Amino acid sequence: MFLTKDDHKISIVGGLLLLGLTLTTGITVYNAMRQQIETVLGRGLTGALEGKALLFQTRIEKGIEDTRALALRPFIVQFMQELNDNINHESASSNLTRNVNSLTLIGFSAAVIYDRNDNILSQVGVFSSNENPTILLDTTGNSKLIWDNVFILRTSVNVFNQGQRIGKIITETRLPNLTRSFANVQSIGKSVEFLICAKLAENRQAIACLISSPAIIRFTHLSISYGTETNSPKEMALKGKHGFASAVDYRDVSVIEAYTSLPSLGIVMTLKLDQDELFMPVNDKLKDIILYLVALILAEILLLNWFIRKLISSEKEARQSKVKAEEYSIELTNKEKELRKRLKEITCLYEIRQEMELEMSIDGVCQKIFKHLIPALQFPHASVAEILINEKRYVSKDYNKSQAIEAQSANIIEIIKPVRSNDRKSIFNFFIQSDIYINHKHHGYLRVYYAQDVQGSNIEEQKLIDAIASVLEGWIELRQLEEALVSVAEDQVHKIGQELHDNIGQQIAAVAFQASALELQTGDMNAPRDKISELAASIALQTQNLVVNIKQLSKVLLPFELEANGLISALQTLATRISGTYNVICTFTNNIGNEDVGSVITLNMYRVAQEAINNAVIHGKAKHISISLAINELSERFMHLTICDDGQGFDESSSEENFFSGMGIKIMHYRAKQLDGKLTILRRNESGVEVHFMVPVDQGDN
Repeated sequence: MFLTKDDHKISIVGGLLLLGLTLTTGITVYNAMRQQIETVLGRGLTGALEGKALLFQTRIEKGIEDTRALALRPFIVQFMQELNDNINHESASSNLTRNVNSLTLIGFSAAVIYDRNDNILSQVGVFSSNENPTILLDTTGNSKLIWDNVFILRTSVNVFNQGQRIGKIITETRLPNLTRSFANVQSIGKSVEFLICAKLAENRQAIACLISSPAIIRFTHLSISYGTETNSPKEMALKGKHGFASAVDYRDVSVIEAYTSLPSLGIVMTLKLDQDELFMPVNDKLKDIILYLVALILAEILLLNWFIRKLISSEKEARQSKVKAEEYSIELTNKEKELRKRLKEITCLYEIRQEMELEMSIDGVCQKIFKHLIPALQFPHASVAEILINEKRYVSKDYNKSQAIEAQSANIIEIIKPVRSNDRKSIFNFFIQSDIYINHKHHGYLRVYYAQDVQGSNIEEQKLIDAIASVLEGWIELRQLEEALVSVAEDQVHKIGQELHDNIGQQIAAVAFQASALELQTGDMNAPRDKISELAASIALQTQNLVVNIKQLSKVLLPFELEANGLISALQTLATRISGTYNVICTFTNNIGNEDVGSVITLNMYRVAQEAINNAVIHGKAKHISISLAINELSERFMHLTICDDGQGFDESSSEENFFSGMGIKIMHYRAKQLDGKLTILRRNESGVEVHFMVPVDQGDN
């Protein structure tokens, strides 16, 4: 078949369209490649920067903590106090000098101790010049990072004795690891620059930056501007954010710049690479790509003419396809019927879940299940449902139909493998069944009976009753947990009432009796004064004991430290108390800063920590326990509480089932569910248990 004049027009228009489409696609692909390369490099720079930031933070914080530890050394404090009292105290001066001289042996390059009047008491080593470039680690100037061809950490700490300032200690520590990490950046690229910056105390519109490049390391001040629509990476880092972005740096050069911040040290870091260097390989290949693109366009135009010929010949084939489409339509109609059946089953499961939330009795729940389950079956007119829970039977209407079915149970065949448990059976022909497990123990089943004349497969209905059985298990476990919580609460109220009656009440009665006796003796002019004093002292002592008992009882209800000073202080106090009470090593760390946490989250975090520590000490026989609190940035912000111990833990035998079936563990899971959080209990490789409790922190007290 030959092409007509109109067909030639179609070819020309189609060729132009292909030309435009190909060029558009090429440009789009090129831009996508640039963006992809930029993203990959940005992630690489971000990873490298995060590693360097972690190294800087770890080394600097260790150096600061080492200096703070010096200010707490008893002998140094004692000798400084003696020299403050008597500057000519030779023994104290000699002892202090000996202690200071030993500091160079433990990592300090220089140290000096001043008295309360800023007079030098002792000094060792040579301090770096104040003219060297300096990065302030805080606005008070107590900690500085000095560059003198090597990083030097200078830290100043005041020394106190019994609440009174008696002087200060200034130390310098050389940080060769940080120097190597800062100076060796040439492996990243020829145009790479690594910046460490900090705010200037006297100027909020500029920052002091130490810049490392393959050619030179230099110190400069860079301007910043707040309130603008577009923020530079350094400004984003000053706001506590991290990531990477395309930007124009202080040299007016386009770069890819990764940025992060170390809020605890008051510094920001950026790692950048020029875009010209980044896209140089792509630009070098661009000429070759253009040639290939021209060849591709010509090939597409030739293929277009061939496709026009093909389209004309395919018209006949389209008619034949119409016949096949009608056949497919019939098949789709059958598929639609099947989908409607599945939709009916899904709707049944949804309605059951909705109505179960409002039901409080097991009888009502079973009737709700029967109400929606029977209509959702393939043959509701020939089906009967039965639920057996804890030897109590619940049945739907027309249960007499199942009597004849049960009489012929010898003909029942197991057709598919277990679906929901190792012990669950999937049996049909005359009935299908899904066993009910509550707290990992078998407590009954959900069974659907069919009349003998019912034909067809029941696999999908088996899945439906499995899902309903699972929902019923969850409802029963939730109700049991709620009942257990009420029981625990009643027990606690009973114990508190008994404590008030048997202990505090008796003590108050004793105090009242002695007060009455004191009143009688004070009215008697002949009563000995020593007996009156002895009686008054006894009343005061018992009153003090009564106050102590009341405080201890109040801590059971709500720890005073938690309400007064917040979660961090309460957990620190808990760790200290556990260490002193049970003779174990219990530590607490956190990095949440001044995070504002709602009182509901605070109380539940504290209770979970109490329960986990109690399990570690009482059941796990742990000797080391660590508590940590952190903020995790996932899809949303989470408060993450972790309790690790080195106790006996649990193994994969039946002891693990007993471990997770305890009331304390159930209540911990209940607290997590109430806060829309997650509780995870893991077995550690070496020994002991890890408890992870994560709660969203942006929900307030909802």
